[in-house]
Amino acid sequence: MSVAAIWSSQSEINQNYSELIGHVRKSDPVHFNMFGDLVVMDYRNVKKIFSDSENFRNFDFTERFRIVSAIANNDPGLLQFGESLSHWLLFMNGEKHAEHRRFVNQKFYQANYEQITYEAIDEVLNTLKSRGEADLVEMARQFSFLMISKIIGLKSSDFDFIQKFSYVITLIFEKTLGVKDLLECANMSGQFHSYLSETFSRQETELTNSLLLEMRDIMGGERALRLIGTWEFLVNAATETTTLLLTRSIATLMMNRDQQIDWNTHHDCAIAIEELIRYVSPVNWIPRQIHHDMEFEGFELKKGKTVLLGIASANRDPTVFDDPEAFIPTRKPNPHIGFGFGIHHCLGARLSRFEMQKFLPRFMTAFPDIRLHPDKPGQWDTKVFFRGYKSLPVLLK
Repeated sequence: MSVAAIWSSQSEINQNYSELIGHVRKSDPVHFNMFGDLVVMDYRNVKKIFSDSENFRNFDFTERFRIVSAIANNDPGLLQFGESLSHWLLFMNGEKHAEHRRFVNQKFYQANYEQITYEAIDEVLNTLKSRGEADLVEMARQFSFLMISKIIGLKSSDFDFIQKFSYVITLIFEKTLGVKDLLECANMSGQFHSYLSETFSRQETELTNSLLLEMRDIMGGERALRLIGTWEFLVNAATETTTLLLTRSIATLMMNRDQQIDWNTHHDCAIAIEELIRYVSPVNWIPRQIHHDMEFEGFELKKGKTVLLGIASANRDPTVFDDPEAFIPTRKPNPHIGFGFGIHHCLGARLSRFEMQKFLPRFMTAFPDIRLHPDKPGQWDTKVFFRGYKSLPVLLK
């Protein structure tokens, strides 16, 4: 297969993706792709770039959407979307990022996550206990929604909207989007802004003790766009990344039944979860942007150039991980970068680990005979940056 196949979403590519990226990493770990982006796939250089936030900045989508808006007859929705993305933590840089991250991190982790997580797990298991089969993707989406809805006070009837919004908005990372696709992303962003404003009003009317309202009151009206952008990012990340990680983790456990895990021992459980994060790598690629003209590994890079960091590839680099293609739940040490590295390390990593450590033991104990559905094959999604299943039917009993 050619290097260009990395960016294909064809089913056979998805099924053999680790083999493909392993081949490219070995033959061409740092290269320019057909889009003109610098692609970095080996662990050493991916981590090196993550550690250098001065030269390799978080990606700025504002200019991209300004250009696309001009192509689309100066569509105001695209300009507004570009502005909204500038308020995502994922696209902030420097002191602006550091200040806002400190604030969000402090407030976000004030919730009673232990109680919230156990309540969400119980709701999911109670839904499944009388069923003989299920779709793991649908189940994981329900769990991820329950978590975020309990954290910020959403209604159960909001499920369909949140799922659609979260799915569509991640398309911004894909490399082959046309104007029509970007307009759909912008439209969903606009709908989310209206939705969150309505949620604020509802919670005020109902005198809800809400994290949303507390953060808004602290930040003040002049920073309302930053607050909405923050939750646009957090709702999306909590939904899509959790769904992908949970679905593929359970699939990995089903396909590696010979690997015994003592879920009742916290130490063993925690180590197994780290291996699942490495093995699954829920986000395959993360973009960075060159801040100044520079040279890197013999490549001349211009300011504004896009750099794509292959997290999934780095996490299977044989120079760092012994037998990297194998799922080894006792792997230690395990210096994976499944949640990134450096000052832009995933804000929700601590919560994600906690969710996994509590959900998987309960789920795998409840359904010890879970297996892939023999008559309903799983379907891969068409996304490249977030490679995962669109559906994964299983038999529970």
